[in-house]
Amino acid sequence: MPDLSLILPYYNQPDMLQARLSVIRGYPAGVRVIIVDDGSPTPAKIDKRTLRHCKAVVSLYRIIPDIPWNRGEARNLGAYLAQTDWIIQVDTDHILPVTCLDNLLSKFNPDINHWYRFPRVRIGKADTTRMKDSIPDNQSKGKIHPHQDSYLIRKDWFMDSPYDERYSGCLGGGTPFLARMTQLHGEPLLLPDNIHLEVYTMDKVKDASVTLDRDRTEYARRRDRIRDARPEKMICHHWVQVF
Repeated sequence: MPDLSLILPYYNQPDMLQARLSVIRGYPAGVRVIIVDDGSPTPAKIDKRTLRHCKAVVSLYRIIPDIPWNRGEARNLGAYLAQTDWIIQVDTDHILPVTCLDNLLSKFNPDINHWYRFPRVRIGKADTTRMKDSIPDNQSKGKIHPHQDSYLIRKDWFMDSPYDERYSGCLGGGTPFLARMTQLHGEPLLLPDNIHLEVYTMDKVKDASVTLDRDRTEYARRRDRIRDARPEKMICHHWVQVF
């Protein structure tokens, strides 16, 4: 597996960030971790002491305006900043365990003609966002369905057709991106079970899930208006490096 960048969005989740950093400390050299704070009222912070013995390269960036559901731009910015041929995009409550990253780096050779989704294991009993899972709500650990917005992909594929900033501010902007990517490059393949993501619930980390309005009415309104396939802009707002 070539060197890769792991792109982690953040929004008002200091405890979830610490849970991620505690795992990232065990990542090997050659891995780049790019954390993008999506304009949070509670900004992401990294204490240098937390990463004292970390071999991975970790950086933190912040988009200045606080726009709800602007994760598309956060993902775009992370990909833009990545300097590797492959990137991993994951959702805010996901963690890539060290053993799974090791398996990805040492035992998996991605086909340049495909992109990939991750199997997932839920950690914690179901919260309000996880009651759709196939495992019982009171089960603290178990395999669940893959997440559409967590994937391994070539950077050039992503940069050629990123998330559309015209959906910034409403939930649902990932759907056109995924449809476009599937049209261009086919359905993603599923990675082996030993290369999975852990999705944390608020039963385990109190701020694991983003607490924003999940109504998709505004997305549907914009979708009816936006017909052209290619996004107009990749990054629309001011951003700074924090760490």
